[in-house]
Amino acid sequence: MSAESPKFDLQNVDYSTYLVTDSTMIPESSTFLKQVEDSIKGGATIVQLREKSLSTLEFIARAEKVHQMTKRAGIPLLINDRIDVALAIDCEGVHIGQDDMPAKLARKILGEDKIIGITCSNPGEVEVVCQEQIADYVGLGTVYQTNTKKDTKTPHGIGPIGIRQMLRVLNIHNSSEAGTGKQIKSVAIGGVNHTNASKVLFQCKYKNETLDGLAIVSCIMAAQDAKSATETFIERANSKFVHNDLDSASISPKSITEKHPLVHHITNNVVKNFSANVTLAIGGSPIMSELAEEFQEFSEKFENLSLVLNLGTPIPSQVELFKHAIVTYNETKTPIVFDPVAAGASEARLNVCKQLLNAGHMTVIKGNLGEISAIYKLTTEYGTKIDKVTEVAMRGVDSAGELREHDIFKIAQAIIEDFACIVVITGEINYVCRVDGHGSLEVEKVQGGSPVMGLITGTGCSLGSTIAAYLGASSSNQFSATVAAVRIYNEAGRTAAISSSKNLEEVPKPAAFQSHFIDTLYTLSTR
Repeated sequence: MSAESPKFDLQNVDYSTYLVTDSTMIPESSTFLKQVEDSIKGGATIVQLREKSLSTLEFIARAEKVHQMTKRAGIPLLINDRIDVALAIDCEGVHIGQDDMPAKLARKILGEDKIIGITCSNPGEVEVVCQEQIADYVGLGTVYQTNTKKDTKTPHGIGPIGIRQMLRVLNIHNSSEAGTGKQIKSVAIGGVNHTNASKVLFQCKYKNETLDGLAIVSCIMAAQDAKSATETFIERANSKFVHNDLDSASISPKSITEKHPLVHHITNNVVKNFSANVTLAIGGSPIMSELAEEFQEFSEKFENLSLVLNLGTPIPSQVELFKHAIVTYNETKTPIVFDPVAAGASEARLNVCKQLLNAGHMTVIKGNLGEISAIYKLTTEYGTKIDKVTEVAMRGVDSAGELREHDIFKIAQAIIEDFACIVVITGEINYVCRVDGHGSLEVEKVQGGSPVMGLITGTGCSLGSTIAAYLGASSSNQFSATVAAVRIYNEAGRTAAISSSKNLEEVPKPAAFQSHFIDTLYTLSTR
């Protein structure tokens, strides 16, 4: 007779490395039970046995064998869907989906000492779980596209943006129940693997509500060495995803010309020439590559490297190229400047922005107030209450005059808190914003350039080139680098407006201004 199942404190279960089994992807050199056992040896902290094709008799037999392993390791075993199997082997709990047995009935059958987890794919489903206060944890997803769940409602995944929306609901519940009621834990599932584990943990958080674990399937069950794969996964998950920029050291234009950073542009065809000339003028080296095969080589070969990602004309093939660049450069912590050009012009463009922000981390998001307010619509805070900011964002911002400075800062802070980036809002006054180490918004205001800049294609986009060059030369103090870039760019605009006019009363002509502007950038960068 098997040993009695261990009892777990339901509020202190370790969900961090949550193995979900799949018997359809076992390597020829291994067996199902060996993969599970090796993963447990590698550090899996909880196992969910998921079987869709076994008979009840076969399922129970397999579950008993897996349970022997988990009991030896002192970790819980959960059964997916099948409460009868969980009862038969007296394991530690179950995981149920939205279409399975109601949680209330499952709890009645299983008792109060068993773990119950529920799959949730939207905030409404999490809200129901919180109201019932029956489940011990929720499985949130799917995060990314996955082949292990064919019936997912969102085949491409809901991404970190969708996970954060659900964590917001959990945060409200767990905060209100602190010290008195049940704290509901959370696990992210769907497409999570070695390459994105630290990114998922970094991006999927809302205020103090963070994920309690990551569910892994194919990256372990299909691995040639499941023990090593699990150890590597844990190491990657615990690694730092991005540099937390809290350095306030200044950066000079001279450092750009000395370090000669390589600025990789994936940008609008109509601005490539101007962006390249601006990059050269400030001391950088531009490259306009859309050859995905060389991105990895760039990231490994060049130390002072940065990427400008300009939304441009986002046809499907270009969007996939963007995603590939984001993932590649995130791996080496290469700074990325994202310019969501005309993000608010259509739902299609905003949806592309959503895909890209779900794909990885941007160091800087730069745009005019209309573009930045469109990105605000992707934040967790958007729409949580009807106020001036929400109303203006819903219809689209036409000018800075529609919002008070306080409202603009609210938009910036919501974006920064969700996407952990620096936000640059351009206009007559430029705002460079970050959240400091104490959670407070820090804003540097920079006087704008010249109105004539709006008459020349590429002057907005090429600010992104300038920021990227400064980031590439000084990735350890990103906020200071961004502020310095915005300052020199706008100073060049004001100076060029004067030098390209015959007198102070004359409005400079665009063509004359353009050449003076690049010359002025060069002069300011080499002084």
